[in-house]
Amino acid sequence: MLNLSSITRREPAEKSPEHHVISASTAQSDSGWASYIPSWAPSPGRSRPSLSDSSVAGFRNPWPSWHRPTAAEKWNSFQWGEDDDGCTELAASHLVDNPVPHKPPENMRPTFPDVTTDWPNSIGAKAARLLQVEKPDFSFPTGSRAKATWLGHAGVLLQLPSPQGDHGRPVTALFDPLFGARCSPSQFAGPIRSYPPPCQVQDLPPIDVVLISHNHFDHMDAGSIQSIWYHSRDSVRFFVPLGNKKYLLEWGISADRVVEMDWWESADLTVLGDNKTLALRVHCTPAQHNSFRSVGDTNTALWSSWLLESFSPGQNQKQQKPYRVFFGGDTGYQFHSDPSWPPSPNHAPSDGKEEDNDETEEEKFPACPAFAEIRARIAGGNPLDLLLLPVSVGATFAYLRSFVPLPNRINPFPRHSAGVTAANHMPPWDAVRVLRVMAGTETERMTGEDEEVGDDGGEIGRKASDVAPVAVAMHWGTFVTDPEEVLKTLGALEFACQRQGVKFARQLQRGRDVPGVDDEERKPVFVALNHGGSVSL
Repeated sequence: MLNLSSITRREPAEKSPEHHVISASTAQSDSGWASYIPSWAPSPGRSRPSLSDSSVAGFRNPWPSWHRPTAAEKWNSFQWGEDDDGCTELAASHLVDNPVPHKPPENMRPTFPDVTTDWPNSIGAKAARLLQVEKPDFSFPTGSRAKATWLGHAGVLLQLPSPQGDHGRPVTALFDPLFGARCSPSQFAGPIRSYPPPCQVQDLPPIDVVLISHNHFDHMDAGSIQSIWYHSRDSVRFFVPLGNKKYLLEWGISADRVVEMDWWESADLTVLGDNKTLALRVHCTPAQHNSFRSVGDTNTALWSSWLLESFSPGQNQKQQKPYRVFFGGDTGYQFHSDPSWPPSPNHAPSDGKEEDNDETEEEKFPACPAFAEIRARIAGGNPLDLLLLPVSVGATFAYLRSFVPLPNRINPFPRHSAGVTAANHMPPWDAVRVLRVMAGTETERMTGEDEEVGDDGGEIGRKASDVAPVAVAMHWGTFVTDPEEVLKTLGALEFACQRQGVKFARQLQRGRDVPGVDDEERKPVFVALNHGGSVSL
């Protein structure tokens, strides 16, 4: 079990942090259609979150990059008729070289109705062949710095080396766990999984840390959290952003096992009984999103991303480079008003050059600066090692559209362009951009040269990274009502990687698929795993 040895709180300031608001109406108005949830006025007499500053009524996104779409922008984003996005064909093209199973798998397959009725060529069958469900392997390879296993949607199990060396079990961190069938207040209604979870809570190894990004039902699931508490009561500790602790206490979690944090606060976890051996440092970091749990509480609880720093056992921890893992939670990056955005194979430049936002779009709707700031403030400008990034535009709008199950050509319920919600849910193109920002390739080419990092005794004479940064796609391919969304997301991620100088992969083998410091071209890698699949680094 790990011991919470210290928490570094935000320094007192003359004024509240920019993301804190004292007006409930301001917090409410900062949400809206972009998150697919209404903005209700606060209920009279409703208690505020348990914050240290009793004047805080809620939270907001403090950057100019946060944009609530206007009515005209929403209308312009709607699309009717056939979806001719070439990303779908790009993903399907990989099936040509794959052997076709004689029949679809009996278990662990998606629930799309055409999987079995028109095997193997229907859209549902193609989705089942491209995105599968595997039985997770939770063994931890000797010598690994990290292993990440995608458990569906935003749920990821992270395993890190034991601070006691080969004699102890790996440190385990679980992000936004969701093992239930629905992401809803009720298990009888609401969005339901198309892909089953690859395992259940009882199949997990003992959990040390659970980190929750925000209180939306697809990220903070009461049943999953309670099951993990019963499963790992002797070891588990929960980390939540401000205003969310009260929910876990209502669900029976002991108060001394729940840590509530603000952006830029950090906590050190050491080996129990040995406060000198630092095992894990947890940083609560910003995200561009919102929160909502019930009528009247929009944005009264904080949302966040998380950054973990793992330290190798038996080394001088002040001198060594920590292994840094970033979990994006649910976040946007940049609003795009052009309904034809993002770039796709249909209208890619013929010269093969990278296609990014044009200057007018960049000036009118800036990108969220939080990711560059996270890298600068916590990693000293050095590349992060492993990133767990969302790649979906959000499922709720598609869920509503599923109530009109008609072909695209005659469906009166429109789709919407990815850019109109990209300030709240970043799609694949922007996820690749965030990887490049946090890998250091957005403005500079990565090299294996030594980097000096100040004179404070930390990370001196270290390499930029032992291997190229790796991102794992999450928040996709789980609560999907249209199997075409699986193909489109995979194709869009692959195309974005192609155009932005990032390697795309469906699996990784350490030492072969991930470039090291001596490789001439150390491109970051973005991998889209199967449910239950892992990467070991």
